[in-house]
Amino acid sequence: MTDVTTRLDRLRVALDAPALLLTNSLNIGYMAGMSGLTDFEDPHVALITPDEALLFTDSRYSETARNQAAAGGEIWQIIEFSGKRPAAEEVVMQLVERHISAAALEDTMPYRSWQNWTGRLADYALKAQASKGLVEGLRRCKDNAELEAIAAAQAITDAAFTEMLAFMQVGMTELDIASELEYRMRKLGATGLAFPSIIAAGPNGAKPHAVPSERPIAPGDFVVMDFGAAKDGYCSDMTRTVAFGDPFAEAREVYEAVLAAQAAGLEAARAGTAGADVDAAAREVIVQAGYGAYFGHGLSHGLGMLVHETPHCSPRSTDILAPGDVISMEPGIYLPGRFGVRIEDLIAITDDGIRNFTTSPKELMIL
Repeated sequence: MTDVTTRLDRLRVALDAPALLLTNSLNIGYMAGMSGLTDFEDPHVALITPDEALLFTDSRYSETARNQAAAGGEIWQIIEFSGKRPAAEEVVMQLVERHISAAALEDTMPYRSWQNWTGRLADYALKAQASKGLVEGLRRCKDNAELEAIAAAQAITDAAFTEMLAFMQVGMTELDIASELEYRMRKLGATGLAFPSIIAAGPNGAKPHAVPSERPIAPGDFVVMDFGAAKDGYCSDMTRTVAFGDPFAEAREVYEAVLAAQAAGLEAARAGTAGADVDAAAREVIVQAGYGAYFGHGLSHGLGMLVHETPHCSPRSTDILAPGDVISMEPGIYLPGRFGVRIEDLIAITDDGIRNFTTSPKELMIL
């Protein structure tokens, strides 16, 4: 079970304001250990003080919140908005009643929301300040419960890929494959998708974030498959590139270069290593193979409640990897108008190495 008390303790140590207001449902869900919240119309507000944790919600979500708060030890007080006054005013009144003079707001809050909250605080002579990504920083280091949720999501993703290998064939469209893949992930237990699946055949594979189309798979195509399941509030992410028929010599050469680059990145990814250095280890393999100009994105991104979080491994990254980080490992080569290859695993940084959540084979698969 998620240790909600520990999360609150860590936040209170780092908080440099008398209270913190959260409106981002992912941040609220993280702090409260609740996976049933959504961003639909932003109905949730959390107020965290040195002594209390209050979750404000409306009638659509109050039962879910109470049930999940009970599972977390009843640490959170659940307050249902009355609807008699603006929601922000109801929250600010709780600050006034507790004689709290200032509150930190999330610096990722949309501008209009920021204006609303700062205005409401000012109405009662309360000060506002930015939290400077406080909860996002806490979310970076995954605890054991989070790691196992990510492992479960990745297991679904691997299982779906295995099933798809027996299903896919020449003549199917990218959309055919994407739809079937997403259906199978849900049948295998996914509670959602980590992101819209990328199925990119032939020349479309040279577009790193291609959108599945009506293009049919043709003999000789490389097909880039980048997809992930969501399970209990956490995401997975993997990419495999498969060949439909025996590929030509350069395609094999490109595939082997990407595979070797990924192996170099996996070897370099260790606690205490700079993200830029991990990227460089993989990128140098591709450069030496003569394809450096065709690897345009960073090697890695963090992952958790969102599919893109900190830390990052890229040429510009200033992040230092630490135990508890969960990151992708996804070098690629993209030859415009021809084909692309990307291979991606999902790993966690540990005290003495890495944990690779991805079990699907990486040798070139010819269907």
